[in-house]
Amino acid sequence: MGKTSRKHTGHTRPRKAARAAAAKTADQGLCTMDEAIAMLKTTRPTFYRWLRTGKVKGYKVGRQWRFQRDDIERFLKGQQPRIDLPVSLAPLIAELESQLAKLGQKRKAGRSDDDPVGRAVWLMVRLAHAQGASDLHLGPHMDEQGSCALLRHRIDGVLRTIARIDLRLLSALVERWKTLASLNVAEKRLPQDGRILMSEAQDGLDVDIRICTLPAAMGESLTARLLVRDAMVFDLGRIEYSEPDRKRLIDAVRSPAGLVIINGPTGCGKTTVLYCCVSLLAGPELKTMAVEDPVEVLLPWTTQVSVGGGMTFDRAIRSILRSDPDVVMVGEIRDAEVANLCVQVALTGHMVLTTLHAQDSAQGLKRLVEIGVPAFVVADATKVVLSQRLVRNLCPHCSKAARLTAEQERLVAETAAQGGLAPAQLGKAFRRPVGCPKCGGTGYRGRNVIAEALTMGPGVAAALRENRSVDDIRRIAVKEGMTTMEADGVRKAAAGVTTLEEIRRVLALGAVS
Repeated sequence: MGKTSRKHTGHTRPRKAARAAAAKTADQGLCTMDEAIAMLKTTRPTFYRWLRTGKVKGYKVGRQWRFQRDDIERFLKGQQPRIDLPVSLAPLIAELESQLAKLGQKRKAGRSDDDPVGRAVWLMVRLAHAQGASDLHLGPHMDEQGSCALLRHRIDGVLRTIARIDLRLLSALVERWKTLASLNVAEKRLPQDGRILMSEAQDGLDVDIRICTLPAAMGESLTARLLVRDAMVFDLGRIEYSEPDRKRLIDAVRSPAGLVIINGPTGCGKTTVLYCCVSLLAGPELKTMAVEDPVEVLLPWTTQVSVGGGMTFDRAIRSILRSDPDVVMVGEIRDAEVANLCVQVALTGHMVLTTLHAQDSAQGLKRLVEIGVPAFVVADATKVVLSQRLVRNLCPHCSKAARLTAEQERLVAETAAQGGLAPAQLGKAFRRPVGCPKCGGTGYRGRNVIAEALTMGPGVAAALRENRSVDDIRRIAVKEGMTTMEADGVRKAAAGVTTLEEIRRVLALGAVS
């Protein structure tokens, strides 16, 4: 009997302790995970997914999870969990609202003021959209004033600082971005990629946002790329190529078979041109297939395959080739295997559209040879290599006429002549930037394209087979009708579209500065 009594007492004490702990937890407004699941009437796996993506916020007490009851009730009402901020977000919100007001955007409701983190993120997107920014950058920063978080927008290809933020607020802001993109808010040691579709009729806001987070020394860094869906009209006629370059590209794309390469560094608009070329061809009478990393925009009459999860470019291309395509788009040539596959697909009677990273068109051809594609195969398969850069347009409201020095005039004429453009074809409407409120004081507003289209003529093909230098290939291409990017840039500067300084900045030309 004594043993039985001691055993009963041993079981009773943990139960009493558990009941006491539960009562204390309830008094503090907290609940256990089981209680939270019961309140939400869901399953444990679903609850874990909500917890991972930040829709439900919890606290670890030892090895046990605890949740605020009012946070669970907020979730039931469709509201975000509250975040205890170490300092106020009011200065950041005021700064963002002030900059929006300068752009003529009035303060609008739609985000409750009792959720300052959500309002701050919403204002970041609104301001980036209003300024026409392509990217939003938020991350830790160290300068002469100490550590902080910087919010910057890439506008017309150049980063512009929007606000300095207390570094202690960075974690909460990045966490809200992660929640919107359904990323793992608890994972702070590995990079993550996500997507947000944000559409608000009252603000005219309809953007597709791709975000990337990266762990850094003083906190996570976040990059958000904004794609404005209303502005995504893929038409080669809207791209301001010179008429000879446009004709060369369209003629090559409309060929029954061959390789068309859009060439240039990251951020020069290669993917946009690729989508324009696909849109020119895609229709019910042709089978168009694409492999991308990632699929950025869904195109009509096109089967698009995303790289990832075991799917690679080479595996996708081989599968596509067995699917009887007419047009194949490959997002990027990254290695010898993909390059050889693209050339083989082009030589077997398909139109192949792809991109490549090289400085100019002549170097693009040599790059294919250097990574392992035989020169004679490149010469036989390639139709055209179009290389391009984006330059800023002068602000039409504040730019002023500029006069060149004699030395500048000589260098401009020399650059044009070497690039296949007669100096007599140049205008005389050179202008300079000034800066005004409409261009944010930069003197530039919007962007334009400078390009060169190298067609695979007999001279270029022979030079490639003979392993001639890049300079030789470029000179032969100019003789066969190509206008170089440098000459195209000088022509647009002479027409008052941009400046010689901008051409120098983008192409690293010392000759025309």
